Amino acid sequence: MRFIGLSLLGLLAACGGSSPGAPDSGAHDATVDATRDAAADASTDAGVDAEVDASTDAGVDPSARLDALLARLSASTLDDAEADAILHEVAWQERWPVSDGARWLFLTRWDGAPANVSLVSDVNAWDTTAAPATILATGHHYLVVLSAADFVSPAIGAKYKWFGSPDVYRAPPEATAYGYDDFGEFGWVAPPTDAAWLERFPAFASAHLEDTRSFRARLPAGFTRAAGPSMRTLFLHDGQNVFDPGAAYGGWHVDDALAAGGYDDVVALAVDNAADRMDAYTPVPDDIGGGTRVGGRADDYLALLEDEALPFFRARYGVTAGGPSFAMMGSSLGGLISLDFALTRDGEAGCVMALSSSLGWGAYDAAFSGADTMVRRWPTLGHGATAVYVDSGGGVTGACADGDGDGVFEDADQTDGFCVTQQFRDALLGLGYGDGVDLFYAWDPGAPHNEGSWRVRVPGALDACASAGWSAP
Repeated sequence: MRFIGLSLLGLLAACGGSSPGAPDSGAHDATVDATRDAAADASTDAGVDAEVDASTDAGVDPSARLDALLARLSASTLDDAEADAILHEVAWQERWPVSDGARWLFLTRWDGAPANVSLVSDVNAWDTTAAPATILATGHHYLVVLSAADFVSPAIGAKYKWFGSPDVYRAPPEATAYGYDDFGEFGWVAPPTDAAWLERFPAFASAHLEDTRSFRARLPAGFTRAAGPSMRTLFLHDGQNVFDPGAAYGGWHVDDALAAGGYDDVVALAVDNAADRMDAYTPVPDDIGGGTRVGGRADDYLALLEDEALPFFRARYGVTAGGPSFAMMGSSLGGLISLDFALTRDGEAGCVMALSSSLGWGAYDAAFSGADTMVRRWPTLGHGATAVYVDSGGGVTGACADGDGDGVFEDADQTDGFCVTQQFRDALLGLGYGDGVDLFYAWDPGAPHNEGSWRVRVPGALDACASAGWSAP
C-alpha cells in the first residue's frame, strides 16, 4: 500500500484525540494527539452505610480514616506533591468524595481559582454561600467537610460542582462518579440508584508504557459489585472520547447507545489514550509520511490491558471481563489494536468491533512488503473463536486495486480505508467466517473519519456482537 498524501498523518494522529472541551466541563485528562487542532432518607442511609460497612469489613474505621486524611491535609507543611498524592490515592483506593456516614470530605485542586471558592450541590440547594471552602497550605487545593445531618436532599443521586465568585461553576475533575447534563459535566456526591453513571480513575502509571492514562467505567442503573459476575462487559479504547459529549466531533455517546439499545446488563470499561497513542495501538512500526517510522508497541499496550487494567476492573466491579461475555471496540488505530487483540489472544473476547480501522498500517511505507498488515497476518490464525465486526465510511470511484503489489488494497483518495476493509472482510470469508454469523461488515458511503461517524455506527456494531453470541457469563 503506497502512502498517498500527507492527509493520512492527520487522520491517524487525530483519531481518538479530544477537543478542548465544552464550557463548564471541568479539568479533563490531557488529550492524546498533539497533531489535532483541535439524602438523608432511608435509601441514602442504606447506600452510605453499605460503603461504610465495606470499609469496616476491610479492617478500616471510616471515621479514623477520614480524620487521618483531614490531619494530613491540614498540615502547615502540605505541598502540592502531597496534596496531589492524596487526591490520587483516594481516587484509586476509595472514591471522591469520602464519607464516614456522618461527614463528607470534598477536595479539589484549582489552580488560578477565582475568589470565594465554595461547594455547591443538591445537598445544599446550590447555595453559593452554604459551604465555603478552606484553602490549604499549597494555595492550590480547596477542602470542604459537610455534615450529612445538614443535607437538604439525599446524597445518593445528588450532583455537585465547585463555585467561585462572581459566577464560575466548575465541574469537579476529582469526582469518582460523574456525568453530563445540559450544563456540562458534574460530579455525583454518591452515584444514583435509578440511572447509569460514569466513574474514572486518573493518571494510571503502567509498568509497560511510560505515559500515564486514566481508566473509566460506565455502570448501569442499580449496579452493585455483587451483580458484577452476571454482567457482560464492553471494553473501549480512546476512553476520553467514548462518553464525553464535549469530545472531538461530539464523541461516541456509547452510554446513550447502551441505554437506547436495552443493554442494561453491560458494564462498559475504557482506558484513555495518551501521547503515545500511535505507538501503543500499532503492532509494527511504519512511516506514514513524516520520513520517520513510528509505532510498534501494541504488545506493551495489550500487556497493560491484561496485567493491569482488566485485573483492576475485575477487582473493582466483580466482572468477568473475558470470554464470550467480553467484547472490545475501537476506531481507526483503536480498531487496529482491537483486531490485534483478537488475532493474538484468540477467544479471550467473544467479539471485537473495529470501526474505520487503520488496516493499511504496516504497508504505508513503500519499503515494506505488506506482510505485517492485518489483512496479511490474519490468515495465520485461520478461523478464530472471536466474532468480528468491521466497517468503514469513505469509498472510491472505480475498482479497488493493489497498485504497488504489496498485497494490500488502497483507496485512491485514502478517505477511510474502504478498499482494505472490504479486502479484510473477503479474507475472513475465505477462512470460513459466516457473513452475519461471526463476521459483520458495514459501509457508510462517504462518511468521514471521525467520532461523529463512529457514533452513528456504534448501535449497529453492538447489535452485531449480540447476535454473534455476546452474552452474560
